[in-house]
Amino acid sequence: MKSQTTDQVLETIGSFGRFQIVLNIFCNLVYSFWWSVPVMGMVFIAGEPGWKCKNKTTCPFNETINLGGDMYSFRCDIPRKDWEFADDFTSVVTEFDLVCDRGSLGFVSTSVIFAGFFIGSIVVSPISDKFGRKLPLFICGFLCCVLHFASSFAPVFWLFTLSRAIIGFMIGAFSIPLFVLLTEFSGVRHRGMTGGMVWTGFFLMAMALAGCAYAIRDWRTFTMVTGAPGILLVSGWFFIPESARWLLKRGRQSEARTIFAKVARSNKKEMPEVELKLPKEETLGDLRDLFSSRKMAHRTLVSWLIWFAASFVAWGTAFASPFVGGNMYVNVVITSSAGVLGYPVSGILTLRFGRRKILMVSFLGAAVGAIGAVLLTDKAEDDQGYLAGKIFMSMVVAKFSIEIAFSLVYIYAAELFPTTLRSVGMGTSTASARVSAFAAAYAPLLLTVHRFLPFGIMAGLAVAAAVAVMTAPETHNQPTLENLCLDQNDYDQNNKNSDNVDNEKSTLM
Repeated sequence: MKSQTTDQVLETIGSFGRFQIVLNIFCNLVYSFWWSVPVMGMVFIAGEPGWKCKNKTTCPFNETINLGGDMYSFRCDIPRKDWEFADDFTSVVTEFDLVCDRGSLGFVSTSVIFAGFFIGSIVVSPISDKFGRKLPLFICGFLCCVLHFASSFAPVFWLFTLSRAIIGFMIGAFSIPLFVLLTEFSGVRHRGMTGGMVWTGFFLMAMALAGCAYAIRDWRTFTMVTGAPGILLVSGWFFIPESARWLLKRGRQSEARTIFAKVARSNKKEMPEVELKLPKEETLGDLRDLFSSRKMAHRTLVSWLIWFAASFVAWGTAFASPFVGGNMYVNVVITSSAGVLGYPVSGILTLRFGRRKILMVSFLGAAVGAIGAVLLTDKAEDDQGYLAGKIFMSMVVAKFSIEIAFSLVYIYAAELFPTTLRSVGMGTSTASARVSAFAAAYAPLLLTVHRFLPFGIMAGLAVAAAVAVMTAPETHNQPTLENLCLDQNDYDQNNKNSDNVDNEKSTLM
């Protein structure tokens, strides 16, 4: 009987049919309720309102003073009773009075999410390779949702912060297995589009959170209302299958065939009567294998850098949006709108252009937006036109560009690493991203050091990533790497041949 690889089978039974569409919708919902809600919700849960004077004798200002303002720290030199928060919403900052010496704690409650994410992605990724994608996905996703809801009852700040750290661990534990599961059911031609579309729900939910926060000004009620619906997604355990690629890697051919048959029926295709080609028997990889050769070490380091840069700029622009100027809720909607547009654009671009070119241009676009925000900062304080320009450069140009890059680094990393190392490689890459996200949570606090720092750092990282990605191999329309040794050599040869063909075409033109 003729044998076929997983990619060949998917081309026959549908690489992006009804089954993949339903799976993509489910993944969008998971990222919306299990990731966007607990993380982007922190923009409002840990938001810091401006402050204004109550006692004109000790506090002579009439205007509201916000983070980054010249007189922001003046309140620390007068009695607490002589000033008050200006806005009518509550947050952990207002309830636990996180000001002056305790002023950084509000940002800590956000940053610990990414500290937990870092640990979770490293600890659970090997489990995903050994026990499958579904187990960490649904167990950790359920716990994440429950803890977010329960955190609304935290009586003290340290307990709230602890709950956010555990939530971060759970997000790190389920997010990569979910993405790997999705891409492993996609054919070669549609991996880029599938990965680009999966984040749409994240940003749509962020926009919805802005409207919800505007309507619900109490942070505890807001947390409960946004946390409860996600529990229903646990029912996905009963209809989302295990990864057929992972099953084949474990030698469970009959189970993989059964799943492929279900995919074929869902896509209204015929399951071919072929033998499923088993990947080469090879011990599942660990962290050491990421540096098993010079080429693999190079791929690993490039992946870590581009994830670090994409994460810092993406989260930095998101968390800085309430402090750029203008209305906090409108700013979040603008930022999220730019983000949600970036992902389908990324998916469309991947059908035509190579990964490296898209990543380089999008990183450079993010750098241009960040530099533009820096150049307009001073004049934006006194001129509404310059303020609009600063908002456009930082929340539209930079955010739109970096989300194109951020969506593609997932696809690119999944293609750089073989199946044997995919979860470990992506797990460590996303761990790199969480280190930068941890730092990005403090981006607004950098305004108190120097107003140019946040977007200046973003611009530098984006340029460095653009340069680094051009030294890595192109993976567009290349076969999925299954094994660490043989397939990698074949892959590198295919990539070399592809580059030669491109060079030949350029010469002929």
